[in-house]
This record gives sequence, C-alpha cells and structure tokens, in this order.
Amino acid sequence: MADTHHLVKTLLIPQVAELLMKNKNMSEDDALKTIYTSPIAPLLEDDSMGLYGQSALYIYGLIAGED
Repeated sequence: MADTHHLVKTLLIPQVAELLMKNKNMSEDDALKTIYTSPIAPLLEDDSMGLYGQSALYIYGLIAGED
C-alpha cells in the first residue's frame, strides 16, 4: 500500500505546483520550494495523515492559505 501512496504523491505534488504557478504567478522552482518548505510537506510524507488521498486543490488550499 505504501507504494501506492508514493505514486499518488508523485502525481499530486506536480498538480499542486501547477496550481501555485497559475494562481500565485510563481515559477516552477518557486512553487516546488513553496511546497517542500511548507509545514504541509512533512504531513504529505506521513501516510497515517492521509493527505495523499486528498485532491491537489485541497492541498493547494492548505499551502496557499499560509500566505
């Protein structure tokens, strides 16, 4: 099951980055840096939190709401 979670996260992170680039006018590098330095990043890695099962828009809202 952890392999599935990893695959979902592999697809989810670029989708969140795309939303940040589109809605916050960020470069791809800045969007990825925003994701990986946010307090949400460790929670995405923690399978017990279940964030891997949420939509990219939900994760984006958690990250973008930090502004």
